[in-house]
Amino acid sequence: MTTRTCSRITCQGEAVSTFTYVYADSIAVLGPLSFQHEPHSYDLCAKHTEKLSAPQGWQVVRYTTVGTDF
Repeated sequence: MTTRTCSRITCQGEAVSTFTYVYADSIAVLGPLSFQHEPHSYDLCAKHTEKLSAPQGWQVVRYTTVGTDF
């Protein structure tokens, strides 16, 4: 299994979460790292997971699993 890295430019941190936008509802959805990379999603390291923000007027929905810290 290959380790996935953060999608942020110049960041080589190990990905721990995946997020995507739901444009129709103005929502950014953040959850545990997906099992495989999806073309319209972004993998984030712990640092960028913690700092995630959405455009003004958008809502961030964070899904967590038991035992995660983000």
